[in-house]
Amino acid sequence: MEQAYHTPPDSPLHDVLRQCWQMERTAPTRAHETIIPKGLVEIIFNLNDREPVTAQIETQAFQLPRCFLSGFNSVPVQTWMPRQHSLFGVVLHPSAAARIFRVEATDFVNQCLDLTLVHAPLLDLWHQLLEHPGFAERVALVQRWLLPLRPEPTAQERFLNDYLNRGAAPDLTVPALADQLCYSPRHLTRKLQALTGMNAEQTLLYQKYRRAVELMHTTELTLTEIAHACQFTDQAHFSKTFRGFACLAPREYRRRKSHLPGHLFADVG
Repeated sequence: MEQAYHTPPDSPLHDVLRQCWQMERTAPTRAHETIIPKGLVEIIFNLNDREPVTAQIETQAFQLPRCFLSGFNSVPVQTWMPRQHSLFGVVLHPSAAARIFRVEATDFVNQCLDLTLVHAPLLDLWHQLLEHPGFAERVALVQRWLLPLRPEPTAQERFLNDYLNRGAAPDLTVPALADQLCYSPRHLTRKLQALTGMNAEQTLLYQKYRRAVELMHTTELTLTEIAHACQFTDQAHFSKTFRGFACLAPREYRRRKSHLPGHLFADVG
């Protein structure tokens, strides 16, 4: 069962909380899930209190913490889910996560930062979420926790949040983005490295890759047409970039893609 709540524009948390989601699974076999880079900053509550969830990022294998922060990963995350599992996710705007937890992307990109070590009240929130299995109840619990913590974003933070959330504007250049923010290109890179772990050029390339993933799920465009729509130099550049982030070719991703963008599933018995 999968459920999602999107924060309405008139909510006092609109500049902090993008959405909440819940995934619950009961199946006869364990599942192997590959999560390719998605460009989301998420707090994920692992509500499996009976059997651990194992994961791997590159060569590092570990068990998922009860509550962790995941961000602008540039490599896939592999997970092996028990037959019965429950996850609850909180998708934050990038600048909000940085301000609330006082962390930079280097603290959580390509890893699962145990947030209970950064913000102790999250352990209590984990227990509350475990005790209240209803999705609406869990959303309300998270909203009550976030309200007193919400930062007031600057105009530049709102602009960057919007840009980083969209995964679009593939034709935007570094100088053009810097001009829109009244930043120098060097200052823009410092800001983006704090939010994404990448410099400005890398972030723009990442956004093209994310747009390509989106188009694979929402259109019937050919891969050549997607490469053109995302402003890649040519098909080879598109394939090289996609493989660099997802560790598989665009054609293979399209063949294996699930109903959830960025998620590939396989039963492992």
